[in-house]
Amino acid sequence: MIRTYLTVICAAAVISAGATDYTVLNGKCGAELKNAIKEVAKVNLKTVSYGDKTWNAFQTTDVRMINGREAWFDMYSNRLVYIESGHDGMNIEHSVANSWWGGEKNDAYKDLYHLNPSDADANNRKSHNPLGIIEGVPTWSNGLTRIGAPTPATGGGSGSVFEPADEYKGDFARAYFYIFTLYDDIAWLEKYGYMYDMSAYPTLKPWATEMLLRWAAEDPVDQREIDRARAVAGIQMNVNPYVEIPELGEYVWGSKSSTPFTYSEPVYAPDRPEAPTFGEGYTLAGVNTWVGRWWEGFALTLSAPAGDIYYTLGDDDDYQLYEGPISIPTAGVSGQTLTVKAYCSEKYNGVPYRGSVATLTLTAREAGGTDYMNAKWQRVTSDADINDQNIYILGYVTGSDCTLMGCTAKATASSGYIEVAGAASVEDDIINVIPEGTGLLKLIPAGGMQYYVSVNNISFENMGYLSTTVAKFLRIEEEGTELSVSAASAGNVVLDSGKLIGTIQYNKSSPRFSVYTSSQQPVSLFRCIDDPSGNLTIVATPVEIGSDTAVWYDLNGRRVDIERAESGIYIKVTPQGAVKIRK
Repeated sequence: MIRTYLTVICAAAVISAGATDYTVLNGKCGAELKNAIKEVAKVNLKTVSYGDKTWNAFQTTDVRMINGREAWFDMYSNRLVYIESGHDGMNIEHSVANSWWGGEKNDAYKDLYHLNPSDADANNRKSHNPLGIIEGVPTWSNGLTRIGAPTPATGGGSGSVFEPADEYKGDFARAYFYIFTLYDDIAWLEKYGYMYDMSAYPTLKPWATEMLLRWAAEDPVDQREIDRARAVAGIQMNVNPYVEIPELGEYVWGSKSSTPFTYSEPVYAPDRPEAPTFGEGYTLAGVNTWVGRWWEGFALTLSAPAGDIYYTLGDDDDYQLYEGPISIPTAGVSGQTLTVKAYCSEKYNGVPYRGSVATLTLTAREAGGTDYMNAKWQRVTSDADINDQNIYILGYVTGSDCTLMGCTAKATASSGYIEVAGAASVEDDIINVIPEGTGLLKLIPAGGMQYYVSVNNISFENMGYLSTTVAKFLRIEEEGTELSVSAASAGNVVLDSGKLIGTIQYNKSSPRFSVYTSSQQPVSLFRCIDDPSGNLTIVATPVEIGSDTAVWYDLNGRRVDIERAESGIYIKVTPQGAVKIRK
């Protein structure tokens, strides 16, 4: 079960709707009201410096509890990052892009009301795109953030827009109202003026106000948002009136922009219903995100504390009411996936009020087949643990979490890298469950502490070998590169391809594994010590080939008795090195 909470520091009780005199807004509307709101919002404003102090503030404003542990509340992704592990791979994200005013480090740059912890990849994809509604299939999506071409009515001329998840659209709208009210006089750049003009009023363009007002109405201020606003108020000592008084936007830009405002005690929406859960036997892979195995058909049961559950199977977005167990068909082939998505809905003011989407991804694995997801892995701490007998995984450890290297590679114009598979929990240097896409490594001797590194998927099917010839380019190819592998201090290891190319490290600013000559983040190996598949290693006596003593391996890096092996391609390792030979 995932439960959400926000910590509100005591000072926020003073800086709240009840402590602010909103009657000064009475009788005003449109431009006059906007100016009056600005005066209210800037009273006592004391922004904190951008950086470490922002992250310290986020520990008060943007925290949720997941399985008894504090995690960052990220409105941009379902990535699960526990606070105790730091914030590697995350950014301080400006919901209103700071590039729109040239990145000047004014108060807008530091204002917590539009700053949020964000997955770095989602932040980079969002870039300086305006908000909007995506038409058709997005060019990129992670389940919450969507990037793509806008509908004709949105985008303001931009070819690409950022569309947040439905449950956060109102939060973004009210952050935009605040920023474009309090900071309407800073140096906004005309070239990014998709949503705004250079005027004091209305400042926001008509299409933007129409969309944002609609989002604010469809996603009303709930307890989570008001708690966050009051927590920010306790730090910055000022208020966001658009959160405290949800209908204010209509009196500034909307249908009531000619109607004088009169303050009355606001009413907030309840928190959205919790996301459904899928029962026992599945592994938490992210926020409201689970993975699991299946082969035979079965009945999947969903549950939730309150509300009606709606679900869909596969890529279909046609949700239907859950009225009992879902029939999951028998798998066709090993490795195929099936996705189940579900959310809860309740009525609020007669309108459906939807919670977050929960996702379960099932991967077909035939019973008795090779599967290392639930193997046990122990951190390598000495050279004695590095050999050709073990199977390894590689990752970057922070606190009780380990970001694991995957088994697929990508390349851009300037870099080649191995993707991140996800994160695993580490307790007493042991990992018990690994993500589906984790790369399993086998070391093939090339003499001394030099090895070719075989990369395999979670079923131990060979994907190729680690290969690099230049810094910042790490690939998985048919032919590998010799790497020296040795233990280092603090439970880390060094996989070195030479000083001109570098060592394998983790880049936390752009989450990936590659080779670097500069200092990124150190990596650790974990060796398999309890293999539920029964396929930990296949050991055979070296076979004499002429005057050489040779050891033979299959392409997965397992030792084989070459005299008994089936026809195929094998690797012959002699004191002089390794060669690939077809038998």
